[in-house]
Amino acid sequence: MSERSPLVIPPLLRDAARAVILSLAVGVLGIFFVLGTRQLIVEAAAVENLSFHDIVPTPIEIYHAWQQYESLLLEKHIPTTMWETLAGLSIAIVLGVAIAALMDFSRLLRWILYPILVVSQTIPIFAIAILLILVFGFGSGPKITVVVMFCFFPVALNTFAGLQSADPELLSLLRAMGASSVQTWTKVRLPAAMPSFFGGLRIAATYSVVGAIFGEYITAQYGLGVFLKRSYSSFRIDQAYVAIIATAVLSLLLVLIVNGVERLALRWYYTSRRGGWRGPGIY
Repeated sequence: MSERSPLVIPPLLRDAARAVILSLAVGVLGIFFVLGTRQLIVEAAAVENLSFHDIVPTPIEIYHAWQQYESLLLEKHIPTTMWETLAGLSIAIVLGVAIAALMDFSRLLRWILYPILVVSQTIPIFAIAILLILVFGFGSGPKITVVVMFCFFPVALNTFAGLQSADPELLSLLRAMGASSVQTWTKVRLPAAMPSFFGGLRIAATYSVVGAIFGEYITAQYGLGVFLKRSYSSFRIDQAYVAIIATAVLSLLLVLIVNGVERLALRWYYTSRRGGWRGPGIY
């Protein structure tokens, strides 16, 4: 009895189906873009007596607000936010790298942890933050945990993708030379994952300050989130912009620090991009 030959789709039909699907995706994107933009314009036009000054205060007003609260911001609010940011980001880095390594070492753990990792990002952080207050109280614990929840996902996902992108030829070479799994991981997989790790860390660094402020906005005594909340409550837009600018500056500083550490740690990577060298070596 002869076996049935598999169904072969002609290349022309396959290309046509791909073009139709891509066209539909672009069309849906365009429709939502037009409708969303139109909605924004209609609602903005419906607001009466709205001037540019109502939205953006002058630089002089922002500077005067900074002078008024300079000592409080530098002594209380900014240090509190930075402590929560750096503590949460550090925990997120350790957890993210550990989870990525576990998923890379074991296919079973990958099958278990990867869906949990994805589902964890669908949980509303606002609701979790309220529960964290019941567990940790009103101290820094809930804010640090919120920062971890914001940051560990990009670190874990990018690091895991980097570990999976290791050069198969180098892996085969090391196995042929009798290298153990640990040696293979440390000499090939880990160096290959470092550029992706720093890419995820850059994303996490930008999220970290926002995560701390988000936690402070719910409940706290000090922090930029508290300062921002009080500014909005008192309708002081100039004070709110002081907090917004301070947040942007802190996030930018963290990203610059990550870039500097990356340059120092991955000198072989940037040398390879200029001179053609492809890796740190396996010895």
